[in-house]
Amino acid sequence: MKTTHTPDNPEARLEALLKTKEFIPFHVDLPDKEYDYVKLSIYGAIKTNELFVKITNDRVTFVEAVSSPLIAPAMAERIWGMDAEDGDAAFSLANQLWEKHKADLIKR
Repeated sequence: MKTTHTPDNPEARLEALLKTKEFIPFHVDLPDKEYDYVKLSIYGAIKTNELFVKITNDRVTFVEAVSSPLIAPAMAERIWGMDAEDGDAAFSLANQLWEKHKADLIKR
C-alpha cells in the first residue's frame, strides 16, 4: 500500500479542519494500552480524502496526514466507521509516529 504524506504543516491543517464540520472523528483520544496518558486520534477529512493521525500526551503533540487509499465510498459517507483500508493506512502512520516520537511521548 502506498501512502502519501502531506508536505505542509499537518498540525495546523488539522487544527483548521477541526474548526469546521468537514471531518469525521473516527477515533478521539483513544488511550495507549501501556501509557494511558498517551492518546491517539484519527480524523477523516471530507474535502481532501485524507486521514489525520494525532498522538499526544498533552505536553507534546505530533500530527501527520496520509491520503486515504479509498476513492469510494466518499469520505463523507464513512460516518458509520473507518474502512479496513483506511484503518491500515491510519494505524500504520500512527505506528510510524510512535516509533519516531515515543521517547518524547512517554515522558511525564
